Amino acid sequence: MAWVTSVNSRSRFRGFLGAPFRRQTYRNLLYLGLAFPLGIAYLVVVVVGLALGVGLSIVVVGIPILATLVVVGTLLAGWERWLATRLLGHEFETRSTLEGDSSREKLVSAVTDLRTYTPLVYLPAKFVFGVLTVVVVFTTLTTGISLVFAPLYFGEPGVYVGVITDRPVEIHPAIYVGWNKLLIGFETVLSLDYWRIQTLPGALFVSMIGVGITLLGLNVVNGLARLAGWLTQRLLDDGYSLVETLTAAKN
Repeated sequence: MAWVTSVNSRSRFRGFLGAPFRRQTYRNLLYLGLAFPLGIAYLVVVVVGLALGVGLSIVVVGIPILATLVVVGTLLAGWERWLATRLLGHEFETRSTLEGDSSREKLVSAVTDLRTYTPLVYLPAKFVFGVLTVVVVFTTLTTGISLVFAPLYFGEPGVYVGVITDRPVEIHPAIYVGWNKLLIGFETVLSLDYWRIQTLPGALFVSMIGVGITLLGLNVVNGLARLAGWLTQRLLDDGYSLVETLTAAKN
């Protein structure tokens, strides 16, 4: 049992270190990089469509708007399935026919099917992954990569590599011991005003820290991509494909 645990730990560690050398890592990075601009567009489409559709449904005009939103959502869901297939390696089942014999039965089947509306849940969620990517992933990667190459530019005129604070950071380590009704202790103050890299060994040390941060960022990329793929699979698998449905209807 201990041997199996040790093997699993080594395997996970190798997987952590091997993230920069796997093509899938960069496919995941591209997928998450597209999430922010696509997520903004999806959020605008869904929010505006729902606001207009619900607001104008009283005067009947909103119903065609909501129907159009569902159609657009179905088309965008097909695009998202294609992206997840090409970049994340997921496979999806799609529906090409509506249940029922008559047109009325098929319409009722589509309107009452939950899978008709799951794209409208998924599309705004894409925006969340986009924000996470920008805030967490790209911040981590840009910081890590800039530190990795610190030895190449730390000595350039006008370049400052280090830590700058608005005011000194103070740490007050202290220890007190009660003894014979007395309180005996020690207290000191450590102050950090700024720290600047001025030597090559210091720059190399920071570069190693940058390697660790970059590795962490790439593994976060892979984790977020797996989560995004899982969500896409859960919400868009076995959904309607508008193109296949129209093709089947013509045939």
